[in-house]
Amino acid sequence: MKKKERHRFVKEATSLLLSLGAVQQGDDFILQTKAGRLTVHPEAEKRREWLGTVWAIFADPQAARQFVDCNKFCGKWNQHYLNDWTVETAIYDLGYQLSKVLAPADTDSAIATG
Repeated sequence: MKKKERHRFVKEATSLLLSLGAVQQGDDFILQTKAGRLTVHPEAEKRREWLGTVWAIFADPQAARQFVDCNKFCGKWNQHYLNDWTVETAIYDLGYQLSKVLAPADTDSAIATG
């Protein structure tokens, strides 16, 4: 995976998060979801063959588990985009994954943006 594509992944993930109403705090983004606060951090992978990872953690893991399979103790809910992912399919998938926890009005834009 070329460095240019890894950086484009972060740029497009950032655009998606902002379009969904996330508030940027440094390199992190805060989304208010049906399960409460979700902190998200998109990052280009350091391994050349991988695209990127979206690190995410719910403030209330028990509430989040009603919608997604996050870590029941710490709320970790990471999305890894490795060898065969393109930027386009990764961003579409990220929108789909986020749609599971976003309010219905936000769900349509999450999938349409991808």
